[in-house]
Amino acid sequence: MVFNIKIFCLFGFMLTVSTCYSCSGTEKKEIKASEIIALLKKGKPVHLVNKIIIDDLDFTVSCKPHILNVNMLQCDIYSNIYFEHCVFMGKVTSNGKLEQTSVQSCFRSNLVFSGCDFRGEVDFDGAIVFGMVNFSRTTFRENVNFNNMAIWAKDSYFSEMKAEKRFSMVYASFAGNLTFFNAAFDDNASFQETSAKGKLIFNNSVFKGRAGFDMMEVHGNTFFNYARFEKIANFSWSRFMGTVDFVNVSFEQNANFEKTTFLNTVNFEGVDKTRLNL
Repeated sequence: MVFNIKIFCLFGFMLTVSTCYSCSGTEKKEIKASEIIALLKKGKPVHLVNKIIIDDLDFTVSCKPHILNVNMLQCDIYSNIYFEHCVFMGKVTSNGKLEQTSVQSCFRSNLVFSGCDFRGEVDFDGAIVFGMVNFSRTTFRENVNFNNMAIWAKDSYFSEMKAEKRFSMVYASFAGNLTFFNAAFDDNASFQETSAKGKLIFNNSVFKGRAGFDMMEVHGNTFFNYARFEKIANFSWSRFMGTVDFVNVSFEQNANFEKTTFLNTVNFEGVDKTRLNL
């Protein structure tokens, strides 16, 4: 009899444990942007997978900004930020205003949005990042602004990303490698005066709108192999210090290389030379 009671109790305990483990998988799928800001204000890391973030996410309100200069305040964010397969329903921004003074965000750790879906605008204009930047396999459904960014990491990844509307990354500075392998741009894409101290990789990328790479400066090797440009591509006045490969690139309209400087070898094997303005 005692033995049967023990078995019954053990079965009850196992059932309770099993029920608790089931409960652990019933986390809410939606999360408010204010909950993310609350974590950052406490200095805690953000690690979210398969979540839907509702409302606008403004990183400038996650800390008390300090004076950078007479015209700018800076919000320093020390926490690691990691989103994987998340959907952002509102706007995501790293810059704003505080009593008519501009505020920019400085990310002291990693900034990762892997496989995410941005339904609203994305604006990281002027953001500074000391950790790794990763927007690989991300879809941007509205306009994207990465202008004036300063990235100090060894590697920045935008591989397999897709921009359905305008993509802008002008006057940006990368201390390491910048990779856009297999990226897709459905609208105009602008990279004017962006610089990379490391390699620049756009292999297998597709540009359906105008592509602006003029006045760029790349210190490492540059790769555009098997890329496709459906509209005008502009590389004028750019400066490439490493080797440059345009192997089997498809220029469906003219490609402008006027005043472009190649300080090392450049390879146009498999390219229709009549499309090139060298």
